Amino acid sequence: MEPGWIYLFSGIFFMGYSRICERDMGECPDMETAFFSADTFDAYSAAGVDGSNGDRYHSVIFAPNLEQWAAANEQLDKVSDHLSFLITQWIEKRIRKAYPKVKKVRKAEKSAEEGVFAEGCGFYKLMLLFIIGAFLGDIVETIFCRVTMGYWMSRSSLVWGPFSIVWGLALALVTLLLYKYKDHSDSFLFMMGTLLGGGYEYLCSVFTEIFFGKVFWDYSELPFNLGGRINLLYCFFWGIAAVIWFKKVYPVLSAWIEKIPVLPGKIITWMLTVFMFVNIIVSSMALVRYDQRAKGIETENTVLEWVDTHFDDDRMKQIYPKAKATD
Repeated sequence: MEPGWIYLFSGIFFMGYSRICERDMGECPDMETAFFSADTFDAYSAAGVDGSNGDRYHSVIFAPNLEQWAAANEQLDKVSDHLSFLITQWIEKRIRKAYPKVKKVRKAEKSAEEGVFAEGCGFYKLMLLFIIGAFLGDIVETIFCRVTMGYWMSRSSLVWGPFSIVWGLALALVTLLLYKYKDHSDSFLFMMGTLLGGGYEYLCSVFTEIFFGKVFWDYSELPFNLGGRINLLYCFFWGIAAVIWFKKVYPVLSAWIEKIPVLPGKIITWMLTVFMFVNIIVSSMALVRYDQRAKGIETENTVLEWVDTHFDDDRMKQIYPKAKATD
C-alpha cells in the first residue's frame, strides 16, 4: 500500500480516537498501552506530562505526527473532490442521455444570462439568414448555370449586389416554419422541403408575373412541370436543400451568428436591413419601368426618370438576362 494511503487511514483512525478523548476529557482507557510502551510513557511523564490531563495526552500523541496527519487530511480532501466530480459527471451524462431537452434548456438559460446575440429563431437570426441565404443562393445558382449552360450570367434578383431574393426568403421561411422540426429525420425534412419548396416557387412565379410583368424562369420543356412554373425534379432539389440546410449548414451559420457581440450584431443587422429594403424598393421600381418602357409608357415623375437614367434597358438585360415579358 502506498504511504499516502497509510497516512490517510491512520489519520481517519487517530482523528476519530482524538474526538472520543476530547469528549471524555481525559477518560481514554489505558492511553500508555494504546499508543506507547511503558518506557515511553515514563519518559513523557518525567518531562512533565500529567497523565490525568486528556489535553496533554492529545498534544503528546499528535505533536510528532502533525505533518503526516495534515498530508492525510489533504489527500482525503482531494479524493473526496475527485469522487464528487466523477459522480456529478456520471449523473449529468445519464440525464443528457435520458432527457436530451435538459441540455437545450440549460443552454437557453445560460444564453439568457450572458446575453447571446440572435439566440433561437427571432428577428435578428432570420434577417441575417435571409441576407446570407440571398448571397449564397445567388452564388450557387450562378455556378450551377455556368456548369449546365456553359456561360456566365447574372442570377441576381436585385440591382445592387449578388442577392437572390428567392433563395434568401426561402431559407428564412423554411427556418421559421421547420425550426421546431429541425432535429427530425432526413426523410421528414426532405418531404417537407419538397412540398414547401414547390409551393413557394410556384407562388414566386405568379407574383413576379403579376406585379412585374416578367417571367424569370420557365420549365415548360422539362417533364412533370406545372404550367412551366415548377417541375418535379426541381421540387426534389428543394427537398435535398432542406436536408442539407438543417443538418449541415444551419448549425454552423447559427453558431457563427450567435458569436457576434450583442450591440455590434444589432447595429450590423439594422444597417443590412435598411440596405436590403432600399435595394428591394429600387429594384422593384426598375423592373416596373423596364416593363412600362417595353409597352411605350412614358413618365414625368422625377424619381422614375432617375430610375430610367440609371437602369435603362441595356443595364436591365445584364441584370435579368432570362426575364421575358408576358403576353
